[in-house]
Amino acid sequence: MSELSDPYGFDDEFTTEHAHRMLDFYCKTLVAKGFEARAYPDVDEHIGANRLQTPKFDTLNHALWMCITTREFLRQGRLAKAYRWIGTIQGILLVNGVFSISELKGHNRIALPPVNPRGR
Repeated sequence: MSELSDPYGFDDEFTTEHAHRMLDFYCKTLVAKGFEARAYPDVDEHIGANRLQTPKFDTLNHALWMCITTREFLRQGRLAKAYRWIGTIQGILLVNGVFSISELKGHNRIALPPVNPRGR
């Protein structure tokens, strides 16, 4: 039976523990590629209110910061927000060529490979 803190509507394998493992994996991958956790001080000013204009390096630094912040949401029981942020993180990783859509789908299904980052 699922723990009370686990979300409803996900496969049985997808738990808060799995979410933490995904975030750990994404953090290790980004750190291994040389990124540092950095939040945008003012998102609208930094990336523009209408469309993304941010360099890849800044975007992936921000994704690493999002991974760390998402862990706090999980600890606080803010599961809906945490899972939205995981989706955003995965979108950033996809758009910037860190992982393919097939790899990201596998991560959702518990198939987390060892960190083997691709070149920048």
